[in-house]
Amino acid sequence: MKLKLIPRSSCLAALALVPFLVGCGGGAKPVKVSGVLTLNGQPVEGATVQFVPVNEGGRPAAGLTKADGGFSLTTIEDQDGALPGEYKVVITYHPPVENAPPAQTTEQGMKQAMQAQAQAKKGKPKYVIPPAYSDASKTPFTQTVPANGPIKLDIK
Repeated sequence: MKLKLIPRSSCLAALALVPFLVGCGGGAKPVKVSGVLTLNGQPVEGATVQFVPVNEGGRPAAGLTKADGGFSLTTIEDQDGALPGEYKVVITYHPPVENAPPAQTTEQGMKQAMQAQAQAKKGKPKYVIPPAYSDASKTPFTQTVPANGPIKLDIK
């Protein structure tokens, strides 16, 4: 097999273009986005709020709600916001799973996992989010970024 060497000047020219290519992708920067999620007027803790771009090529953003229902979105870096544009807002909630101590064997790990699943089925979730809110094609929530102040999402 014969290898063909690339001239050094071609490699240097390609490297010189890298900074310009890295910036491709629209050049838009995330805008800080925060808000509050409530269910029948009460704050929802531990839910994921996701902004799904309406237009192709957009980037989603997501955040996790705190005890007061407050959230801040992340697109690229922690809590940097969302890129400007139109979004569908998707909300999901999964009850937290109790942490068990690390398993010493595979068999012990499987037993702990089965116990955690059985426990989760017995208990009712703290919040019940209607299914339409967790489906981007059905959610009634839409949002434009940048927003005029904090976003208020109240699920009924």
